[in-house]
Amino acid sequence: MGVIALGLLAACGGAEADDTSGAAGVGGGTATSGSTSSSSSTGMGAGGEGGGTAGPPDGSWARPFVIDALPFTDSGSTLDAVSNDVDAYFPCAPNTVEAGPEVVYRLDIPAAGWLRATVDDVMGDAVDIDLHLLVADHCITRDDVMLGAPVQPGVHYLVLDTWQDAGYAGPYQLEVDLVTAAGSDCFVSPIECDGMLPPFVNLVEMEAPGDAGCLPGMVRVDDFCVDRYEAMVVEDTGQGYVPVSPFAHPEDTQVLVALSVEGVTPQGHIDQLQAADACSMAGKRLCSNTEWLRACRGSTSQTYPYGNALEPGRCNDDRDCHPAVQLFESSDNFVWSSLGHACISQLPEGLAVTGEYSTCTTDEGALDMMGNLHEWTSDPAGTFRGGFYVDTVINGAGCGYATTAHDVYHHDYSTGFRCCADAL
Repeated sequence: MGVIALGLLAACGGAEADDTSGAAGVGGGTATSGSTSSSSSTGMGAGGEGGGTAGPPDGSWARPFVIDALPFTDSGSTLDAVSNDVDAYFPCAPNTVEAGPEVVYRLDIPAAGWLRATVDDVMGDAVDIDLHLLVADHCITRDDVMLGAPVQPGVHYLVLDTWQDAGYAGPYQLEVDLVTAAGSDCFVSPIECDGMLPPFVNLVEMEAPGDAGCLPGMVRVDDFCVDRYEAMVVEDTGQGYVPVSPFAHPEDTQVLVALSVEGVTPQGHIDQLQAADACSMAGKRLCSNTEWLRACRGSTSQTYPYGNALEPGRCNDDRDCHPAVQLFESSDNFVWSSLGHACISQLPEGLAVTGEYSTCTTDEGALDMMGNLHEWTSDPAGTFRGGFYVDTVINGAGCGYATTAHDVYHHDYSTGFRCCADAL
């Protein structure tokens, strides 16, 4: 047995298995969903103790049960599990021992949203089954009762693993649902989120080649280069890069490296000093105010990245409800001192992944310089620019938006960055 990062899911095959007539429940359990429960097999190339990939789903790593529609409910027992291959999950809980038998479910997320899953946990019943949400062999988050995390379309896995050893195995009921809309009531949160374990939604990604004369992930602007996308960060452990949650303030002891990658959640909750260090570790630097404005406005100094006339919807800058008010279901003063909460940017219709707003593009091809996240510049007094996914008006229009009220140590859910570098 080992840590999930060893790759039980890394060799997933795309073909369906031959036999698709199996039952959807575990050990005779029953499953219900928004339509009908599925019994098809995934045909995954890596197998656990459940054997080969052919045959009906049995809840193993090779033949997980399939969640074919949401909401979904299933009842079963880890006493009947055929897999006992994984005893820890990276990066969400590498030090939590999950050495008992596990049951694996596969679900194909149809749309971006916030996934919620619960497993019953009756106090004193001597059964302890924990939930884990995975993409490939990467654990996004886990919990012993209810987990939740932002998800993007694609294949995910829910793993119900028995804590410690088989002595804690037993019956369970699993419920899964997906919230895709923020709702129209700004004082009703559409998600249940406590922020105790900020999810690791980003894998460690490779940057695409940059423009001529630029480092990877960058576009050329006159005699300098700027990141094409708002930055995600990874931690350099000295043994390699490991994921960092974009929904929490990184530890000051972490050695951060900035990456400019499409399709990831950009790093919020970061202060200017951390952003500058992350750029430096990538061989880059924070943009000066002058560089940032030139990159956003283009060679003709336009008001918005795409021109002089505002075009609503081109950038991620007009969420109807303030996310902090909606999350806390209040506009009382305590809300404004809680802007570091890990759940604020997990709300649906909030923070977008990089490149999602493909029309929010500058003349040279940088994306999201208006909206999505505020972006730190190198101003030693502390300035972040461009607005965020709620507002690009109050402190100036579009590219002219600048917040100067905070020092370089400030961080909250809306503070992000991108890097610049001299052209090679």
